[in-house]
Amino acid sequence: MTAEGHHSLTTATTATPVNRPKRIIVSSRLKQWVPLLAAVILIVLAAPAGAIAREHKKPPAPVRVTVTQTTADLAERLAVQPDHTFGRRRPFLTTIHVDDARRYQRFIGVGGTMTDSSAWLIWTQLTPTHREQLLRALFSASGAHIDFLRIPMGASDFITGQPYTYDDLPPGQTDPSLADFSIQHDRAYILPALRAALQLNPAAYVEAVPWTPPAWMKANDTYDNPGGTGALLPADYGVDADYDVKFVQAYAAAGVPVQAISPENEPGQNTLIPALQLTEPQEAQLITQDLEPALARAHLAPAIFGWDLSWGPLGPQDPLVQLAQDGQIGLSFHCYQGSPLDMTAVHAAAPAALQIVDECATGSFDAWHTSEVMIASLRNWASAVGLWDLALDPAGGPVLPPNTGCQGCTGLATVASGSYRLSLDYYELAQLSHFVQPGARRIASDNTVGYPLTANYTTQVTPGLDDVAFENPDGTCVLFVHSTAGSTIRFNVEWHGRFITFTIPPDATTTLTWRP
Repeated sequence: MTAEGHHSLTTATTATPVNRPKRIIVSSRLKQWVPLLAAVILIVLAAPAGAIAREHKKPPAPVRVTVTQTTADLAERLAVQPDHTFGRRRPFLTTIHVDDARRYQRFIGVGGTMTDSSAWLIWTQLTPTHREQLLRALFSASGAHIDFLRIPMGASDFITGQPYTYDDLPPGQTDPSLADFSIQHDRAYILPALRAALQLNPAAYVEAVPWTPPAWMKANDTYDNPGGTGALLPADYGVDADYDVKFVQAYAAAGVPVQAISPENEPGQNTLIPALQLTEPQEAQLITQDLEPALARAHLAPAIFGWDLSWGPLGPQDPLVQLAQDGQIGLSFHCYQGSPLDMTAVHAAAPAALQIVDECATGSFDAWHTSEVMIASLRNWASAVGLWDLALDPAGGPVLPPNTGCQGCTGLATVASGSYRLSLDYYELAQLSHFVQPGARRIASDNTVGYPLTANYTTQVTPGLDDVAFENPDGTCVLFVHSTAGSTIRFNVEWHGRFITFTIPPDATTTLTWRP
């Protein structure tokens, strides 16, 4: 500080006769403001609590809701509807409350099965132009964008010729070293169709499932399982596991990575189609003592799904549920009997277990819309839902005669005369798969239907609104709604205290999306 400054400071603190007039002047100026300050204080005290804050608070930004709809008569097919904006509640209407604070399982995807028949129709029976169009409709981001793809390991009942595996030998011969293992059969049309699908959606989750091991591993030395005679020979449990490992390795080398496998499709079913007699304790033994060690030796770690049968009342003491309790394996289900509520019971016993529905044939089960299968499964802890054949011909084939497994089945696409036609099941599937991203989290939402069981242990769905909601990794919210009623329903959707009102036609499927 300069000497001048020091002098000024000293003068200001010691020369009281000089400072006294200045204080009088300042006090006079303050007195001029007293009436105005008092008036402001009185206004603030008289105002209701929060009034000043409300006056300056910005109204919430409008949230636009996009709407896409498919009607049961296909008059509307993935049709874009007018946008909505969240606003006030319409009284006296059913309300679906969407709560993104309550979160459940992660979403893998929905899709179907590339059977031998489907691949043959898509790859060899369509013109190149129609083949590309159909594959894009199924797998591209502009189409259904299927994210879950199931593939049989060898023959199922939907094949174009005779049953086959990847190590077939004349009766009486064996190959315990699997020296003759080969996926050559699949190189003609199955692998090309799968590679084309994965080129359009490289992130698709692929699950591989055998219907039967090579016949020489079985007690009856045949592909089928009449009367439960087709049991896996005790000496071939390890060989069967090595067979699965070879398949995963061969498919990866051919450009089709496999994310999950199941030891057996519908084990223990007495049938004339390819099948294996395998009890639940035997399947648990096969997984823990043979399949898991074989995968570890090969440095492979696909997810393993046990059961692979219809919904059933599995309890905590079931061997496969016990394996699933620590997440060691997942459980896969089919939709043909039982209730989707059985999966919620399994979740209570094994909350760490990944659950999927990997087969539900379309066309032969009138009680189930594809939309309803997906909603009921996903609301009950399924992370993925797979239908059956991606494509079939107008007669519901090609199928292994006699068709004892899936009479009346249809595909997502019907292929004939070099062209194809997409089904209602395709459009209902796309209403979800196009909008919900892998990795999405299911969030809470209300529904108004039930899933009662009939006398033969199959599920019915009561009339009303069924729905499932997700929050995508990018933050987008998706509400997927299906009407099971025979009449138009007008309803509210509530989210964060704001509402939209919507009207859905009978048996229609509607997808509402919005970004917070």
